[in-house]
Order: sequence, then structure tokens, then C-alpha cells
Amino acid sequence: MNTIYFEKDIPRVLITKFAAKHCKPLLYTGLNAVKYNKDLPDPPLPADNWLRVRNIACGLCGTDMSFFKATTGTNSAFEPIPASKRTFLGHENVGVVVEAGSAVTMFKVGDRVTIREYMSGCGNKDIQPRCKYCEEGNYNLCLNYGEPSPHKLPDVGAGWSDTFIAPEQQLSKIYDELTDDQAVMVEPTCVSVHSVLMAPPSEGEKILVMGCGTIGLGIVQAIKIIEPNCEVWIMERVRTKQEFAINLGADHVLAGDPYQATSDATGGSSVFTGMNKNKMFFGGFDRIYDCIGGNWSNTTALRLLRPRGTFVKIGHHMNAITFDESPIWWHEIKLIGINAHGMEEWQGRKLYTFDLVQEWIRDGIYSTEGFVTHHFKLDDYKKAMKLALDNPSDVIKIVLNC
Repeated sequence: MNTIYFEKDIPRVLITKFAAKHCKPLLYTGLNAVKYNKDLPDPPLPADNWLRVRNIACGLCGTDMSFFKATTGTNSAFEPIPASKRTFLGHENVGVVVEAGSAVTMFKVGDRVTIREYMSGCGNKDIQPRCKYCEEGNYNLCLNYGEPSPHKLPDVGAGWSDTFIAPEQQLSKIYDELTDDQAVMVEPTCVSVHSVLMAPPSEGEKILVMGCGTIGLGIVQAIKIIEPNCEVWIMERVRTKQEFAINLGADHVLAGDPYQATSDATGGSSVFTGMNKNKMFFGGFDRIYDCIGGNWSNTTALRLLRPRGTFVKIGHHMNAITFDESPIWWHEIKLIGINAHGMEEWQGRKLYTFDLVQEWIRDGIYSTEGFVTHHFKLDDYKKAMKLALDNPSDVIKIVLNC
């Protein structure tokens, strides 16, 4: 098995953290905690409900980049949770089932599939009985995140591998009508759609989407599908991404000073400036979807909301941050966190995000055209990472051919 993983080797993790902040060329050397191993044996299926998948392609996402830079902090809620020594990268994948255990009922050899449950939980560890959240289809809220698997799991691989193994409940079937490039967009699209369905806009609302990478662009499109009669601004510096967002349905680009621009857009008060260019005003957007995360983003988003507005937090960096929480208390802001995807309610139906998104793509409701901008071979993953970290204007979704 050829596979790429993050190894919990403390000296390497510390070197990777140092390199990410002070000496980026070191990230692309053998000192990085992310390794490419071509010598692992193909693992046996641990149980009869497991499958083996041959990958076709897999996208590169912010989580993969976080491992490549070892951004998880010792002050993060993730840190105390027991974890395996190796975390296999890649989950925005499309692959073909090449082996199925005798107890597998949902798939057969030859089916195209994608990883649905990529975070550690009941599904990918094959824990039975499953916790209440996994049982209802919201695996991202799993109560068994830190529990061991009942199996002695080998190196299982994931999307950034030539093959990997998984229990059948960890996967979703790819619809026949979708191309491979559409299939690698299913998982990130699910994050965008889930973000909007968890905090759906109302008619006439004024909305800001902060950051127009893959997820933010998807959110723009999902907002206009779910509630066409709202007005969407985007906060994005790259002109090509601004233009893409406008093509997907955004109405305006928030330009200039964000406080003054927001006040002008929403009919707010004068902007007041205090010490150290500290700014505040009254008024603001009804709803903000933040795809950036971090100190500045959290502080700014909360101040750009109207009283009793809604802050939808998607972007994060797997470490503790510092931000001004006073608008939450002062203006009774509603804060909604978004993690992956889950069970959705849409037009009287209850279904998993993966099925809803595939229906939308198949039926031409949601377009993935233009999202995949670059392809690399699996062997060239460091070149892909460098392009993602350099972030030139023409990059949206990078895909590894496996």
C-alpha cells in the first residue's frame, strides 16, 4: 500500500511546527511529520463488514494542510483525546470497491464510493453498538471519539493512498451520473450545504460570507439555492475568486474598510474608532458565515453582525485563539458551530448530506464546474501542498490522482 499519513512523532511534530512558522522550505523535506510510505503491506480486512477500495482521486483540503503544518495546539480540545500513532490523510475521495467482506450488504465489487465518516468515531473504528449520534446519522458528534476500536486495526490508509480499507458504514456510494471530478467535490460540497442548512437564511436577509475558498464558494451557491431572495456579500481579496463567487450568486464584494463598508451596506451607524484603531458601529449583517477562522476573523465577524444576528463558524485552525467576546453578550449574538455534515431536513425529507448533495449535482441544481483547478500525481503531493500554501489566484481545489 502506498499511503500518506501524519505520524505522532513529537520531535518531528515540533520541527514541522517550527518550519511552518520560520523556515517553510523545511516542510518539504523528510523532517516533516507527514510521511509518504510505499512499503506498507496491503492490510487484511479486520472483519466481514469491511471493504477494500482502490482510489481514483482525492482532493486536498484545509485539514490535510493543517497536518502538513502540524497546527494542532496543545491548548486545543483535540489534544487530550487519545489518538492513533498515524492519521491517514485524504477524505475528499472517489474510489472503486475491489474487495468486500462476506457481511457487506450496502456495496459490491465495482461500486464507486467515497469516504463519508472520516473523523475518528463509531463508524471508522467499527464500534458496536454505535453511540446515539452515530446511530441517528450525525457521526460528527460521536461520543466514542477517544475510544479504541474492538479490532486490532492495521494501517488502514485513506484517500491519499492507492488503496485503503474501511467498514461499510464509513462509506457512501457515488451516483452513476456523477463524473470523478464531481465525485471528489461531494464531501466539501456537503460541508458547504450543511453549513447553510444548519443556519438557513430567511427571505430578505443581508448576509456576509467571509473567505471564498472551496467551502465559502459552495456556501454562496447553497445560500442562493436555499433562499434565493436574500442579498449576499463576500469578503475575499483575490479577484478571480470574487468573480467566481459573483457567478455563483453573490451580489456584492465587501470592499475597503470592513466596518464602514458593512455600515454602508446595511444602513448602520457611524463607525467609532478608539485606541489602537479599535472600531465598532451599530447595525450590521443579519447572518455571517465565517470560512476563515482565527483571532481577527472571529473578532471582526462578531462586530459586523446586527444585534441578535447569527454567526456561523466554519473555519477553524485546531488550536485555541483569542478574540473579543463582548458582542456575543452585548448584542445577544447567536453562535452556531459547523462540523462536517450530517442528517438534513429538506423539503419534508430527512436524508444524509451526501445523498442530498449528489441529487443536487446530478439534477443540475448545484454546479461543481470550475472548482477543480489542478491535478497532481500522488507521488507529487509535496508539490500540491506547496501550491496550496503559496495560494496563487488560480487555485481553488487541488486533486491528487491516486
